[in-house]
Amino acid sequence: MPRSKLFSRLFVALLAGAALWYMWMITSAKLEWGGDNPDQQQVGAVKDTRLRAMTQYCTGVTVTPQGTWLVGRLEEEAQALESSADVVDLDAVVYGKPAEAEESGEPETFARLFSRAEKETSFISRLDAQGQFQLVAHVSGAACLVTSPDGSSVFLLTGLRRPETANTHEPDQTVVLRSDDQGRRWTWLTKGWFPEADSLAWNLVPYFHGSNEVWAVGPPDVADEDSDEEKPTAVSTGVFYSADRGANSSPIMAPESLLVSAEYARGKRPDITDWSTNAGEHGEVQTHVLQLNAQTAFIWASQRFWGGHPDGVSHNIAVNVTTRARLQAQGGHWQVVDKQRHDNLFVSKLLRNDAGRVIGLIDQGARGQDVVAELDTAALTWTPLSDLPSVFAPLGSDSQVRGSNFWMGQNTLLINTTSNHHPPRWLYWWSDANISADGVFYSQDWGRSWQRLAIGGYLGILGFQAEQDRVIWAMGNWFDNNDLGIYSYGLR
Repeated sequence: MPRSKLFSRLFVALLAGAALWYMWMITSAKLEWGGDNPDQQQVGAVKDTRLRAMTQYCTGVTVTPQGTWLVGRLEEEAQALESSADVVDLDAVVYGKPAEAEESGEPETFARLFSRAEKETSFISRLDAQGQFQLVAHVSGAACLVTSPDGSSVFLLTGLRRPETANTHEPDQTVVLRSDDQGRRWTWLTKGWFPEADSLAWNLVPYFHGSNEVWAVGPPDVADEDSDEEKPTAVSTGVFYSADRGANSSPIMAPESLLVSAEYARGKRPDITDWSTNAGEHGEVQTHVLQLNAQTAFIWASQRFWGGHPDGVSHNIAVNVTTRARLQAQGGHWQVVDKQRHDNLFVSKLLRNDAGRVIGLIDQGARGQDVVAELDTAALTWTPLSDLPSVFAPLGSDSQVRGSNFWMGQNTLLINTTSNHHPPRWLYWWSDANISADGVFYSQDWGRSWQRLAIGGYLGILGFQAEQDRVIWAMGNWFDNNDLGIYSYGLR
């Protein structure tokens, strides 16, 4: 065979092999093929797959030293699932009567069908000694389950409106319920639970330090510079603290707001003339609090302002700024004693494990792209460790964490990302194509490297048991898989 023909065939074979490899990478990412399944165990089982119905928030499994909880949510009435007499109707606890069911005799008008689709019920189950999740309570709408670290107190942060008969002097926060006997009895906290942080209870993301200390975060206050009134001597940081599991809480005040105005960002990039105003005068705001010990805590208030690239063609530019406030406990109260501003830093996520290691997702660039980084809690400096993992790797892609799906254990990290791959223009010359896919990854070296897990990338994770480094999952959502089991992988 002539050498030229041999080279031609080799070249064609290489092109065909590259094309097949490329198609395999795209197909396996989209169809979620592959992934590790380390130390698979069964956590328990449900009697009805609807009990494990997952949504994008307020559903899943929570493991405590005293019990394992499951919250599922359906676009159904509570009567859709058969329940025993000892199942608590939490609507009745609050309103004195069960939620009214739809009357079947009325005509099925379009408006009625639409309203029925909007009706949701949260089902709260607890794992029994036989490995079965037993329904213990249900409530209308969304409800996030939060527990104290020792598991003795269980809080249900709901979207139920306060009864019209409620005391008008009490905070106007949606209903929060508490159980101190593992779900047998529930009490409505009429004074709310961190009501100043958020009036919508299930929107709270509390942070426990020890058994009783709790922090909650709301939007920082800003003094009105244009007001003729005298400026306040203290401004709320948007962070609230409680020493008694939220029974009483107080705001953390600062001499001035932790936020900067859009003028600050414009001063950093005078070459940008087209600024986005969608996020308001103070841009995107993300606040985190971290208590290091009994005497010291820190607040990070991050802001991101978006502007059009000066050339009018390239990607938009992000201008990041973070204000870090050091808190010190004095006489039972936390005081802001120091404040520092850091340009080109946006802290998206912040996690700490029992050993004191702190890992975050931060952005130090201009494209709003997070990286995994570790915080030196002594020097308060960040060390970037890796980009976010992608199901398309080693193909180029942009990745973001899905919602708040980033967890930290004693020895591992767990993350759920969504990634976007742009095929080369010579392949899709007629348009700017974009392919997206989700994936679940874990790291045993604090984010320096990642391995993919055999878990569905969209709503596949039900929970994470940080003390044991175990991720909890199920085989698809309730409507696409009839498997009754709930499983876990050991990540150590």
